[in-house]
Amino acid sequence: MWTLALDIGGTKMAAGLVRPDGSVVGQDSIWTLGERAADDLWVDLAALCDRVLAACGVRPAELVGIGVGCGGPMTYPAGVVAPLNISAWQHGFPLRAALQERYGRPALVDNDAKALALGEYTIGAGRGARCLMGMVVSTGVGGGIVDDGRLIHGARGNAGHIGHIIVFPGGPLCGCGARGCVEGVASGTGLARRAREAKADGLLPDLPDAPTGEDIVNAAMAGDETALTFVREAGIAVGRGIAGAAALLDLDRVVIGGSIALKTPRTLFFEPLLQTLREEARLDFTRGIEESVLLSDLGVEAALAGAAALLRGLPPSLPGEGV
Repeated sequence: MWTLALDIGGTKMAAGLVRPDGSVVGQDSIWTLGERAADDLWVDLAALCDRVLAACGVRPAELVGIGVGCGGPMTYPAGVVAPLNISAWQHGFPLRAALQERYGRPALVDNDAKALALGEYTIGAGRGARCLMGMVVSTGVGGGIVDDGRLIHGARGNAGHIGHIIVFPGGPLCGCGARGCVEGVASGTGLARRAREAKADGLLPDLPDAPTGEDIVNAAMAGDETALTFVREAGIAVGRGIAGAAALLDLDRVVIGGSIALKTPRTLFFEPLLQTLREEARLDFTRGIEESVLLSDLGVEAALAGAAALLRGLPPSLPGEGV
């Protein structure tokens, strides 16, 4: 039996079919970006799912169900999503109900970074960890925690939102409305927002008027000092977030995915992150955590495997419908 797995982020939406062993086949994706109404984005997602099913010759009746990792926040386990970085659904979209109605199979919708964490724990760099945090540093910054094989949900299903820990008090504005969040400093949207402000002050003259996170990284690689500062501060912000999480949770492994983390040269982002951990993770049980911080080598495959694992019974139990 197959599981249809979805990974829905602010830049792309991916779908694939997952076998019971966690292997992914028939993977395909589309852009999330673009001005669309809520229902239009749903139509595009449903077409993606239909295409994956058809390419693999699988009928909806053959599915165990549908597992979804989506950017948050959301109402859990009802599966009404309101992602900060998906404008079409920011005011709430009943994704779980829509999937169940269309395909006639059970669906479970959870945070995309939680799905990544579970996928890395199941088939990736998180295997064997006692207390794992998975992170996505991409359009936004998210996180998920797997403790002794159990995905941590919190009171309302939103545990792991490390992107909204404040690490630069009074710093750059975040999409959540606070200043100095990890996401406001380190995400693609945060970097783009900082670049627009810098351009208004006469800096970053070679960037387009509507720069992206990728534009900032490219400018940093070309040696622009302002861009270099922004990217290094992104690494520092993530490092500070991990240091705080390590003290709170007693982590023994951190696995990081997402385009900003994976596509930025190591010296510009990852080395400042590790140096920050060396300097700021000073408790006996957090010291040395930088040696256990890894970059994902599975990418979206881990997120899809984790989304499927949500439905297959990992974690062992889930909060009830009334939560």
